[in-house]
Amino acid sequence: MKQKNIYLAFDIDGTIFDAGEILLTAIEQGSDKLKALRPDVNISTPTMRQITATLGYPLPEIFSMLYPELDAEGRRLYAEIWTENLVHLILAREGILIDCADRVMPQLYAEGYTMLVASNGAREYVEAVLAAYDIKKYFSEPFLYAADGYGTKSGIVKEYIRALEPGTFIMIGDRITDLDAARDNSIPFIGCAFGHAGIEEIGGEKYIVHSLDELPGMVKQILRDLHEAG
Repeated sequence: MKQKNIYLAFDIDGTIFDAGEILLTAIEQGSDKLKALRPDVNISTPTMRQITATLGYPLPEIFSMLYPELDAEGRRLYAEIWTENLVHLILAREGILIDCADRVMPQLYAEGYTMLVASNGAREYVEAVLAAYDIKKYFSEPFLYAADGYGTKSGIVKEYIRALEPGTFIMIGDRITDLDAARDNSIPFIGCAFGHAGIEEIGGEKYIVHSLDELPGMVKQILRDLHEAG
């Protein structure tokens, strides 16, 4: 049964998909290619912990944090190479679909929610995840990305709210950038404690799930709370 204009805005990495060690693999592969293209650069490979700490931010910010010693063109080139490597690895299904995503996404779709992609990830990266695991069919247009000119995840969510019919929007994610997007747009937030940062960045929020299979029930709880407050 179609739910009337209830929009679920999903972060992707850490919420639906875990790139895990392929992030480091793609960085290492990219380092060799970058050095061949730019022999003048001298860069070191970050640790997996350092990479994970940057996830959730737009790609230019990630490479500014990981490689402050690189000039802007070097960071742009490295980000491009990294994304190409990641796409190749994702399409080979080297990453991991978050536990229960294969059941929860079709369940939410069947229950009539409109699901939206709200990720700071590069378009190519997100599209690869959706294609590799055959889950794009559960999401609705438009598909908006930071590179389209919206800048941040807050900007992406703001544009969804502007572009779509009025309704209830809920932001779902695992990082502070997801929480900020909800706060900046005055919409409810469901924090995913199983994501990259655990509970650390989203602790204290009212609506927290510890696995994706808790998500449908939490959405219903928010809708009940909004109805009672309304």
